[in-house]
Amino acid sequence: MHVFVLMVVYLGYGDDGILLSEDMYFHRVDFCNKVASEVVKRYSTHGIEVEDRVVAYCVPKYLNQVPKNVY
Repeated sequence: MHVFVLMVVYLGYGDDGILLSEDMYFHRVDFCNKVASEVVKRYSTHGIEVEDRVVAYCVPKYLNQVPKNVY
């Protein structure tokens, strides 16, 4: 089964970034992208520091076994 995996995400900047999650699977790329856009939102009255920035994106992936939670 082909699914879209939400890669959440890199916290930090450049090579210092850390992959926080890659275990959220979606049937539809548009829903995956919507979740990705919500995950990266940050709110601050003083601006967002570089080390607090987050990147999220969806990638297609083939799974031999379907996980229990596919959104």
